[in-house]
Amino acid sequence: MDAIKKKMQMLKLDKENALDRAEQAESDKKAAEDRSKQLEDEIAQLEKQLRVAEDERDRVLEEQHTSEESLLAADEKATKLEDELVSLQKKLKSTEDELDKYSESLKDAQEKLELAEKKATDAPKSSGGSEDRRVASRGKCRLKVRPGR
Repeated sequence: MDAIKKKMQMLKLDKENALDRAEQAESDKKAAEDRSKQLEDEIAQLEKQLRVAEDERDRVLEEQHTSEESLLAADEKATKLEDELVSLQKKLKSTEDELDKYSESLKDAQEKLELAEKKATDAPKSSGGSEDRRVASRGKCRLKVRPGR
């Protein structure tokens, strides 16, 4: 009978140990479920952050693309303006050269006019039409000097 009692006590002890292990397993299961829920929430939060980061990346890439297009357009415009500036500088140089040419012609004409006036004043005033010729020669000189005509 002692063996039966001992066996009963051992079975009782095994039962209590099994119940303790079951309670511990249930507690571990609940902790694992809580940790799993926590990790799932963390994953959901990280996925949300990833979507936000991807959206931001897409927005930045679009801004970069737009900026690059604007930069290319500005470069093209700058090149056209530089070409136009070179053309205008050539035109200005040509105009300055033409002005120098006309200024030289005007200077020569003025010298000739002064010389003619001096000759006219030095000539005897006995001829009646000398004054008219002088006025007429001034008019002719002025007509010759006008640029582009």
